Amino acid sequence: MNKGPLSGVRVVEMSVFVAAPACARLLADMGAEVIKIEAPSGDTWRPAGAGYLPRFKEDEENPVFDIYNTGKKFVSLNVKTPEGKEAFFKLLDEADVFVTNLRPAALKRLGISYDDIKDRYPSLIYAAVLGFGEKGPDADMPAYDTTAFWTRSGFLRDMAVKEDNFYMPVTAPSSVGDTATGYLLMGEICAALYRRTNTGTGDYVTSTLFHNGVFCMGTMAIITQDPFGRSYPAKRIDHGFTGNYECADGEWIFFPLGIAAVNRPKYFEMIGHPEFVDDPRFQGAESWKNRGILHDYFKEAILQHTSEYWVNYGHEHDLPITYMAHFKDVTKDPQAWANGYLEKVEFRNGNIDVMPASPIEMRSACIPPTRPAPKVGADTAEVLRMLGYTEEQIEAMIANGAAVQPK
Repeated sequence: MNKGPLSGVRVVEMSVFVAAPACARLLADMGAEVIKIEAPSGDTWRPAGAGYLPRFKEDEENPVFDIYNTGKKFVSLNVKTPEGKEAFFKLLDEADVFVTNLRPAALKRLGISYDDIKDRYPSLIYAAVLGFGEKGPDADMPAYDTTAFWTRSGFLRDMAVKEDNFYMPVTAPSSVGDTATGYLLMGEICAALYRRTNTGTGDYVTSTLFHNGVFCMGTMAIITQDPFGRSYPAKRIDHGFTGNYECADGEWIFFPLGIAAVNRPKYFEMIGHPEFVDDPRFQGAESWKNRGILHDYFKEAILQHTSEYWVNYGHEHDLPITYMAHFKDVTKDPQAWANGYLEKVEFRNGNIDVMPASPIEMRSACIPPTRPAPKVGADTAEVLRMLGYTEEQIEAMIANGAAVQPK
């Protein structure tokens, strides 16, 4: 049993896709008992996750689902039936936290919105993922991280590089905004649990995809306003001489803008032009006017050597030069392996996949390894027994469709 800092906390999760499940998984990593309620058809992320790996069967190897759902007990209830809803309420009777990302209208139809149950469960932490917020013209719109987090925040449109004859918006990565939203919800839950130790009362906490996108892109949202006037999308040279460069091997390196002023002499030495430190073209306001000239010097010099050469050069001269990794490179990164950021997971079909490990880093928490999630309803009977149901009652619920367990 995981004896982490949340040991003794029971979480009931009723959610699909990524944001809320990721939050619940992290709570489980810190020792909470997480009971995930799925509809009879299962979490829609099961087939979606398997869709990324079409050569595998969903119930045999589904790491894209498992990364957000490891460490949980899986119960399948049809809460549209009286028996299923009664079992759900019995779970809440014993719960400290309820986590959901069902849309507010769906929760209201089921009679399990916060306002519906707050008086019945005054000490419960009710934690919800929202799309665009509870108010405003788009409050009821369907939302995904690709739309509410990435698109609405401006990232996809403005972070593409604009050239004279070509421009195309960036494509959103999968699940990143969801995960950031789950992180925040986890923190709010922990804060609400701490508050409850002093007050005895529960709370209603939410984490919203759109809000998190707005906050995460906060620097850009500020500097593009009048009177600051920074303009996006931008050309490559509008980012100055720091940034990304292609190397002789066709790979790319990156070095950042933030500390460029401190390292300018080193950077100029790096491209064989130490005299640029005193060149009036590259001083003060003139430096920005001549950024294209400076960029071309760097571009030409960096193309003369491989990415490995430049990364090693950065190590030797204490410069933050970084190889621009592909996604596929991450699972081979020795730095990630050295720190336990990756792990090998064996699946029911015998395959072993490399997966990102839990991001929780606490000396008080012994984080369990990632394990494949079981089938829909794998723990239904066990959890119903825990709630006091007899074998006859469990069999009757399964027979009438109020509950599901694997065949």
